[in-house]
Amino acid sequence: MLITQGTQPFAQRVANRLPAGQRQHMVFGSADGMPQALLSLENYLEIPKANAPAFAHEMLKICLDRNISALIPLGVNELYPLSEARQLFSEYGIAVWVPALAELAAVAVIKNPPKQLPLLLLLDGKIAEPPTVGVKSYGTLSGVFTQLESGDELALCCVGD
Repeated sequence: MLITQGTQPFAQRVANRLPAGQRQHMVFGSADGMPQALLSLENYLEIPKANAPAFAHEMLKICLDRNISALIPLGVNELYPLSEARQLFSEYGIAVWVPALAELAAVAVIKNPPKQLPLLLLLDGKIAEPPTVGVKSYGTLSGVFTQLESGDELALCCVGD
């Protein structure tokens, strides 16, 4: 699994919500330059900037080269390019944890959510974190969400660039 914005505390918070088995093979990526000490570790890597012309294709190549089967994009500028490329990634067996394009356009987005805001990790509408894995369905949404105050609606959480 690859989580973008990997040097941000929010990425670490998301990773800690996942089952221990998934955390063992977690890779953190960042386009913001990474200290050499982190790059020397196997679980950190530099990724292209989201505004690069071939961003989605370069991310696909990274996933294929590193045997990554799931990508959780956390950068606000990564959401649309990777949402548009979800089908391409799925053809290679890679799940991109971002809403489909039509859902993404309709969902509220919270940039840099505060630490006390509870998170909900969804993959194809199913809760993807213990202890409530798959208990409730949220349509086809994928990504990192939080419930809005109304309790009925969700907001997508990401790191503001």
